[in-house]
Amino acid sequence: MSAKLPELPKSREAPARRLQPTLAIVDADIVSGKDEVAREQLLYNLRNYSGNGVRPLWMNWLRQRADMRFTCMVHDVAAFNDFMLDVVRSVKGVRETRTMLSFGGRADIDTLLELEMEVSTNNMVAANIMIDVQPGLDRRCFQGLLDLPPHPDIKRVWLLNCYHSEDADLMLLLLGKKVESITGYVMSWVRTTPGVVDTEVLTVLDWRWLAGPEDIVELCELFFTRMVMDGDG
Repeated sequence: MSAKLPELPKSREAPARRLQPTLAIVDADIVSGKDEVAREQLLYNLRNYSGNGVRPLWMNWLRQRADMRFTCMVHDVAAFNDFMLDVVRSVKGVRETRTMLSFGGRADIDTLLELEMEVSTNNMVAANIMIDVQPGLDRRCFQGLLDLPPHPDIKRVWLLNCYHSEDADLMLLLLGKKVESITGYVMSWVRTTPGVVDTEVLTVLDWRWLAGPEDIVELCELFFTRMVMDGDG
């Protein structure tokens, strides 16, 4: 006699939703010896891009990988394809690109609006925490990370869902007063959250802002559910 399979949750009719933008995080691997040339050309291309379907937000160096990472909002997938070919992959010295897409998450709008000033004045260190989650505990883990208590030396910028990515299931962007503060926070709080299987910390350098304040407001209002992550609201 065959075992009875558990019933799947019944789907509910949901009201039609308008298409919202997707957040794309793109890593560009650079050929050795072409770092400065590729960096300046890519930065120039991003700053001067004027397409309506893609909006570059900022660009960074990743310390551990010596790669460039930039973040943008995508309103049109076809436009994003052309953007990757003409603006990014056409740059001399770019060896390979990888794209991580996020369709949802939570962000602190106040921290995002303060981000450029905080990082550019070297008062804060930024790091992307790539988090692997045990399947089946996804919602519990996501909520557990949102519910972490406030920390005097750490600001949480956003927590993104990226379950379809090869690199990680969640991405947590942190600002801290020093690298040691971020490392301690990840060890003591993030890695002890139920459902977290593993983490990787990628330190962000050389923050180059490409977006205006209105872009960040749009990012939070259209893409994220607005909330305060540190319990002030």
